Amino acid sequence: MKDYHSMKDAELIGAAAEGDETAFQHLVKRHRSWAFGFVLKTVRDPEAAGDILQEAFVRVFKNLAKFRMESSFNTWFHRILYNLCIDYWRRSGRRIHMEYDDSLAFDGKGVGTAGGYDATSPERNNRRKEVVGILEQALDSLSLEHRTAILLREVEGLSYEEIADIIDCPKGTVMSRLHHARKKIVSFMKRYGYVSSEI
Repeated sequence: MKDYHSMKDAELIGAAAEGDETAFQHLVKRHRSWAFGFVLKTVRDPEAAGDILQEAFVRVFKNLAKFRMESSFNTWFHRILYNLCIDYWRRSGRRIHMEYDDSLAFDGKGVGTAGGYDATSPERNNRRKEVVGILEQALDSLSLEHRTAILLREVEGLSYEEIADIIDCPKGTVMSRLHHARKKIVSFMKRYGYVSSEI
């Protein structure tokens, strides 16, 4: 009996390509959660995100035999998700463009060290919630392309090379999009009175 839980993605794909439906079900279960989160952050619509995710897995299933083992499933699946998100935005007639800075990193406790109040105080917690809320608005103000680049880099933790492969553009373009996106987010946050140490 196969131990599907211990199988690598490539092994699950190989088995699924040979008709093993259980292997494909395990592949879906392994990647469904993060994939939905990524799509939801990108299109900002739960119903649309669910539809996109379903279509993405359909495309994966139809193209199992075409998967190139030299690239990771994670990169391949991100590319499918990204393209479907682009298609969704084009169909809905929404704007497709966007932008974020390394100074946006949290300090591990929350939102920086400014303000002179304790990290565990109610004031600090309320301030952090405010920052997160404004940051969400800042992300919403970005175009799809810039927001996707930020999500892939800052949330998914992918390399510049992986992002370039996913969105099918040169590495320099990825770096440029990230640079401009970060600047726009910082500018957006400062308009609401937040200093860089809080962002």
